[in-house]
Formats: sequence, structure tokens, C-alpha cells
Amino acid sequence: MKIAYCIRKNWKVAHGGDVVQMVNTKAEIEKVYNVEIRIIDNVKDLNSFSPDIAHIFNMQTLEESSEYVQEAKLLGAKVVLSTIYWDMSHARFIDNLARLGFFCNSEYYKRIYKIYKNSEVYMASIFGKPKSVTKNYEDKVRNFLQEFDWYLPNSEEEMLIINDTFGTNYKNYSVIPNSVDFNKFPYFSNKQRKGFISAARIEPVKNQLQLVDICRASNWDLTLVGGVTPNNLRYLEAVKKHAIGSGRINISAQNLAQNELGHLFKTHKVHILASFRESPGLSSLEALGSGMNVVVCDSDYCPTDTYFKGLIDQHVFVCDPYSKKSIHKAMKAAYELDTPRTNVLLKFNWANTGYETFKVYEKLV
Repeated sequence: MKIAYCIRKNWKVAHGGDVVQMVNTKAEIEKVYNVEIRIIDNVKDLNSFSPDIAHIFNMQTLEESSEYVQEAKLLGAKVVLSTIYWDMSHARFIDNLARLGFFCNSEYYKRIYKIYKNSEVYMASIFGKPKSVTKNYEDKVRNFLQEFDWYLPNSEEEMLIINDTFGTNYKNYSVIPNSVDFNKFPYFSNKQRKGFISAARIEPVKNQLQLVDICRASNWDLTLVGGVTPNNLRYLEAVKKHAIGSGRINISAQNLAQNELGHLFKTHKVHILASFRESPGLSSLEALGSGMNVVVCDSDYCPTDTYFKGLIDQHVFVCDPYSKKSIHKAMKAAYELDTPRTNVLLKFNWANTGYETFKVYEKLV
């Protein structure tokens, strides 16, 4: 069996969730099964490889992905799509406000969002921006989606959003959850854990400003760890400014090596990712598997059912990212309860991802 893993041209320099998923899935399948998998980042190379299956990673890169699909169809290959999709309207709203110099720091912004959401569709119909909300774009995606033999969303919620957004009703899909390398982030029993940590890029969508306000007012220990891009330096300065006067808030605006991050995960009690869009956030999975309680956002922003069913209000606590009151309540509850006695996420490992993905390939060939 020959499988082409079709990915955007810049995958080697611009790492994202699609690249992590592709590289790890390839490694696990090649360990166990007699298949030839080749990563293709140029549509011309697809013809010379002549695969049985073309597995497309990411529907956000519509132009490139469409070229792969058309070429694969001409070659008579089956086509599979890792959708990697979520409702981005909240994240767009938060980003657009940040460009104007406004950073979400109260529940009032949720009321503004509702107005924004309605006006966004109207503006797109007149000016064609944002492109992802226009009817023309939705029609292109709808036509793109109908070409596939099978879909591989990262959660049940993801497929529901796709069907709802594009007016489709696809049933030919298998959920392939995001996974964690538990060799790099092993479970660690530590009854002396203390404090909160948030490991994420420092940017408005990740909502660190509200975390700082909450922890400063509550006199809680907080560690923020994550890189920052040049266009988010103003946000970083705002976060630092709000932390002034608190000796219990530590901000490290850089990406840490995995062993350094792993050490922090062994000593903190609660990881919080009060983000306006996650699916569900790799750091949340790593933290929970490492032995922390975690705070995540509710189902409007994160696929809580697929990943955390049975763990809610035990080791996983949900919040509304717009609401300080909601975030504070979830953080307090997470801190007061005991942390996991074992790795509660063992099923979300790359070996299982490889197995479930290969089952789909077998079904199609």
C-alpha cells in the first residue's frame, strides 16, 4: 500500500498542528505496518509516486489542498482528509479588537461579540472580508469537501461544526483525536504540587491578561510560559503591566525546551488554557497526562466531550473565557480537588492514532 501525505509547501518552517499530526502518524504506521508513506509538498511529485491513497492534511490551505485532490483523482487514488477545523469567529473577534488596541478583560466583550458576529456576515457580503465568511468561500469549501472518500476530524464536535457550517451531512468519517507523546510528558505523582501554570503563546486569543488579573486579585501563584510573535508585543506589555506589584506572577515569554516544560508540569498543580479557540490544546492534554488538574474552556471553544468526558468536575474544569467570574470559579475548584492518581489520558497516544488511521486506509483500498 502506498500513501501520499499531502501537506502545504511551508510545512518544514511553519510548524502547526497539521505537521505534528502528520509526522507522528507517519512514524507510528511505518513502525507496525508494511506500507510506503511519502510526504508530498509539491503536487508535481504526486504523479511520479502514484499512491493508492492521498491523505490531505488541513482544509484551511484550500488552494494547495484542492490541487492535491484533483491530481489524486486523476491518478485513481482514494482521498482522505484530516479536517483540522474549528469555529474561528471568537478568535477573529478577539484578534480584530487587539489590532485596534483593545484587549478582552471583562464579560462586556461577549455582548460586543454577538453584535460583531452578525455584522461580520453583512460586511463580508459587501466587502468580501473576512474571506472565510463570504458565500463564495463557503461554496468553494463545500465543493472541495464533496471530493473526499473519508474524513478524519480530531473530534466529534469538529465534524458537527463542519456539517453545520457548510450545510453538509457527511457520515463517512472516523474521529482521530490529537495525541500526546507520554515519553516526553510522563505521569508524575507529586503531592506537593502548587500554583497555576499556563503554557501557550502569549497572545490575546490565549487570554493571559485575564489570568493575571484573577491571580493578582486572589493572591495566587501563576506561571505564564510561551513565545510571543512581533505583532503581539503590545499584548505582552499589557500582561506584564497588569502583573506589576505581584511577586507571585512569573512571566517567561519564550518557548521552553520540552524537558524544562516537563519539569514545570511536575511541580504545578493546575494548568489553565482559557483560550477562545482550542482543539483541545496540546498543552492541556500534556498537563493532564502529567498529573495536573486542568482548566479549559467550554464546548463553544473546545471539544470537551471527545477529550474530557467523564473527567469534568473531577480533574477537568470548564469556564467561559469572556468571564473572570467563570474562570476564577473553575480555577478555584481545580485547585481545591486532588490531582489524578494515574495518567487519565493514556488512550490519546500516537500508537492508537496510527492504528485508527490505518484501519481507515484498509477500509478504502
